[in-house]
Amino acid sequence: MDPIHRFGKQFIFVYLLIWFVGSLWMMALLGSGTIQGKLLGVDVTLYHEYACFGFAGALGGSLYGLRMFHEHYHDLTTQWVYWYLMRPVLCFGSAIITIILFQSGILLLQVGDSMAARISVAFLTGFGYGKFMEKIRALTTTFFSGSGNNSGNGNGNGDKPQP
Repeated sequence: MDPIHRFGKQFIFVYLLIWFVGSLWMMALLGSGTIQGKLLGVDVTLYHEYACFGFAGALGGSLYGLRMFHEHYHDLTTQWVYWYLMRPVLCFGSAIITIILFQSGILLLQVGDSMAARISVAFLTGFGYGKFMEKIRALTTTFFSGSGNNSGNGNGNGDKPQP
């Protein structure tokens, strides 16, 4: 029997559920100021906002993953296990980078100064991770090539090397 049918589906569901509930719990802990001082050599008080943004992104990513898991439960194959495992982690990092890009002015969308507005954007980044990556790809193409025609190196092939 294929291992995905034996315990894989239950593992993926529990994994995503832990990320979902754990992200909410960590955002509450960070917001309440319960976690103080250093954690693994990092001063938590300096970076607690960014951690909240990361957990908001992971919350969105795990919610999207749970939704996809529910919709495609019977179609789940081994190749999708990696997608389900990496989704919350990638969304965690992407949410932080999104907020930094907005704060720097590189992405032209005004995000309010309130924590709720930034957490909302971070959540949406996690939930819409695929669209976020498309936007980042278009941004880097425009930013580094000087044009928006998807010709990263002038040959019309994006990042592919010239023959």
